[in-house]
Amino acid sequence: MPILSVESLSLVDIAMLAVILVGLPLESLRTLKSDRAELASGQPGVRIKHYAQTIMWLWGLALPVLVLWATSGRDWSDLGFQIEAGTVAIVGWALAGLIAAFFTYQLAVVIYSPSVRQQFRDGLAKDSISSNFLPQTDAERRIFNLMGISAGISEEIIFRGYLIWTLSLFMPLSIAAVVALLVFTLLHLYQGANKLPVIFITGGLATLVFVLSGSLWPAIAMHIFVDVINNQTAWKARMAPA
Repeated sequence: MPILSVESLSLVDIAMLAVILVGLPLESLRTLKSDRAELASGQPGVRIKHYAQTIMWLWGLALPVLVLWATSGRDWSDLGFQIEAGTVAIVGWALAGLIAAFFTYQLAVVIYSPSVRQQFRDGLAKDSISSNFLPQTDAERRIFNLMGISAGISEEIIFRGYLIWTLSLFMPLSIAAVVALLVFTLLHLYQGANKLPVIFITGGLATLVFVLSGSLWPAIAMHIFVDVINNQTAWKARMAPA
């Protein structure tokens, strides 16, 4: 097996897959309990520390993927950095727009309906894991949004572009997409097991956008938008007057 390869698995790909499929899940499980305890402590700066660590982890994986792709001489369109034409691609872009519109509507309802805002607030208050992780100050909120932007770019590169392409070299595309989605979902266990179904659905929608459009661009745009606007929705629900 070559160290680098244009069209097939290489030794560097095997190492990268080992990190994504084995190393990341094991590290997440190893630190899960201690991270939750640290966030629950409420110590000054603890949330910003965790947000910064998450940003570094995301780019610490995405940048090597991009370097690997460039040094292997692979076509960037195979990673998803292209814009496809055709009806199916338009459907993918339209789906991304509909998803963004739904979450925009959700934010508007939380802003303008005191009763809905209170329901959101009560739901968040019952979820101690989310409450401990969500920002409490404007400074934390800004870093939290930066984390959402970073996740929107890097997670799409890693889990939609690279992982699906790599796994599809030795399994059907549909199965590769499902495996990548399962790994993506499980790595969000830190948000609480009760959040995994929602993450699976939203991740599945991002996967569908990517497969239909044949491009990372709408998936990245949608992912960033949804992360940032959901952060704003939670902030409004928790901080705005009841």
